[in-house]
Order: sequence, then C-alpha cells, then structure tokens
Amino acid sequence: MTTLKRHILAIVTISLIVKLAALAYLNPRLDPGKLEYEILAENMIKTGTYSMDFREYGDFKGVVAPGYSLLIYFIYKLFGVHREILLFLQMGTMTVFALLIYAITSRCTGNRSYALSAGILVSLHPGMLYYNIKYIHNYNIYLPLFYGTVLLFIRGLSEKSEKSVLWAGLAGGLATLTRGTFSPIFAICLLFYLLLKREVSLRRRLSFAALSFLIFVGVNTPWTIRNYIQFGRPVYSQNTKWESFWVGNNPNASGGHFHGDGTLVLSTKSPEMQAEIDANKGNEIAIEEVFRKYAMDYVRREPFHFIKGLFRKAFYFWWFYPQTGLFYPRTYLLIYKTIYVILLIFTAFGLYLCHRERLWRREMIFPALLVLGIWAAHTMNFMEIRHRWTVEPVLLIFAA
Repeated sequence: MTTLKRHILAIVTISLIVKLAALAYLNPRLDPGKLEYEILAENMIKTGTYSMDFREYGDFKGVVAPGYSLLIYFIYKLFGVHREILLFLQMGTMTVFALLIYAITSRCTGNRSYALSAGILVSLHPGMLYYNIKYIHNYNIYLPLFYGTVLLFIRGLSEKSEKSVLWAGLAGGLATLTRGTFSPIFAICLLFYLLLKREVSLRRRLSFAALSFLIFVGVNTPWTIRNYIQFGRPVYSQNTKWESFWVGNNPNASGGHFHGDGTLVLSTKSPEMQAEIDANKGNEIAIEEVFRKYAMDYVRREPFHFIKGLFRKAFYFWWFYPQTGLFYPRTYLLIYKTIYVILLIFTAFGLYLCHRERLWRREMIFPALLVLGIWAAHTMNFMEIRHRWTVEPVLLIFAA
C-alpha cells in the first residue's frame, strides 16, 4: 500500500471512529437539533413553497441561501423523512473535508507527514465535531465546498491544465448557493489566479477565468431568477443581510448575537424601529429596508463608535467575547479555550518555521484569502465562535 493510501485510510478511520464515538455519547437517540434548513425542506414537501415563519417578521421566502435546504428536500423526497440519513451524510461530508485539508496541506507544503497531521487534527476539532453530530446544519456542507474550491484554485495554479479552475467555478457556485458569504472570496481568488498563473498566456488565463466565472454565475442564476419573480427586485442570496449588519452595528451591539446576560441584541431595537417592523410583517423586503435604514443611521450618526466596533469585532474574531459559551456547559468552554490557546501557539511556531525555512509557496495565497474574506465579513457584520471555525482549519495546517 502506498503512503498516500495509508494516509487516506488513517484519516478516514480516525474521522469516522471519533464521530461515531461522539454520536454515541452526545446524540445516542439520533435526534439532532432542527434548524431553518430542515424546516424549509419540510415546508417544501408539505406546501411546495420555500418559506417559513421567521422571528416576529412573518412568513419569509428568502430567509437563507437555499443550498442545504434543497439537498435535504431531495433526500426526504427520495427516502422519506429519516433524519438519521442527514446525520450520517454530515459525518461523511466532514470526513471528506478532512481529506481536503490533507490535500491542501500536501499541495501547499509538499510534505505528506504535515498533511496527515492536519487531516487528523481537523477530524478531532471539538467545535466542528459537536456541530457535526448535534445539529442538522449547513456548516457541514459549505465547509467542504469552501475548501474544495480553494483546493481547485491551488491545483489550477500549480498544474499545467486549467480544468481545475473550471471545476472551481462549479464548486464555488455551489458554495455560494449554500452560503452567500463565499461570493466575494471566489471573485478575489479568481483575480489572484489571473495575476499569479504566468506560465500561460494572458489570453488563455482570461478565457478560463471567464468560463469559470460564467459557471459560478450559472449555478446561482436560477435562484436569482426565482427571487426576482418572488420579490420583484434582484436578491442574489437571501433577505437577512441587513439584519446581520444591524446586529453587529447598532447602539446596543455586543459584536455577536447575544449580550453577556444572555439577552438577544435583536431584543434591544428601539420602539420606533420595532413599530416599523411590526407594520411591515410578512413583507421581508420592507423589513430589510428597516434594518438598512437604522443601521446606516447609526453609521452616519456615530462613525467613531462604528469604527471602534469594527476593531472590537476584528479582535474578538480571534479571541473570545464575554458572552461566548453562554448556552453550553462551562467545561466545554474551558476545554475549547485550552485547545485554542495551544492551537495559536503551534500556529505561530508553524508560521515562524515557514519563514525561517523559506517554505512559502504561492499556492498558500488561496487559504489566506479564505481566512481574510471570512474575517472581513464577520468584522463588518457580527460574529459567533462557530464563524471562526470556518477558518481554523487553515490555522491547523500551520500548526501541523
């Protein structure tokens, strides 16, 4: 058996054993938490419409990007409503994710031993593991799609064939269909591909980049058309973007969804703002406009506090808000904090070694762009710890 096959077998075995053990301990009844993705799928089966009651706003038809809900819908239509299928699907996708981290690390470092360590470390990540077996969550789908797209860009840069860049358009389109945050990251990765792939002519680079972008747009076009028909205006991803921006940028913002006493930031809306939302119940476009108006009023009236809030969110993205872990056993937070501090130490040392040994490769730009893009998105909006888990695999690569 070759080294590559041994490493793949080791990662798959460890990943599945750890996930099955966690499932037996944390979710033995195979009864994961039900979130909006599954609710939307069930509503599509019952009523034929992509909609759900959302907060106090009434019926929303564009509450989240549709990728995972559509996948759940097709699975339930084929096999019936058997939630255990989704749990085992998520365990499979996150095992594939560990293999993607192995491939990215191997491509970026040229060392399969480092890659094996990174793949195993990702399989053991406590936060990802918890969300993998405790919730039906699109995290378990968009994370492999994000990093799969990154891997395809890395291959497109390092190989003679440009076909990987075309596949990146497909994977990036599916990633965006599952979580709209990825859209600008894809565009920036495509730009850096154009700038760095100098072994081929500019005309050829532009041709493949344009085709990749068309594939990316094509994947999302049916959803955009549906939204235009539904709302009478272009809605690329979902109708909660301004709510997310307001949560992170208002006079009572904490940087996350909650305050230190456990109250929702959304519960601190002014009476005037709440009255406007209540008056537009069931009209998600109008409600989005209410959030946009009050968020931008805050930015204009309090520019200093707005900028101060951005710096606070940028810092706490890499650390812990005071409200972190409010709804979990305190031991969970202590364990995760300890692991995270150790991770930061090893990541810092890994970065130092890359500098000392001159191990930097241009392919590393794509994982870096993913980190910067997710960091920027949540610095601008709001951030919970699970959002940082999206980029912690890149830290694990350097820690490995």
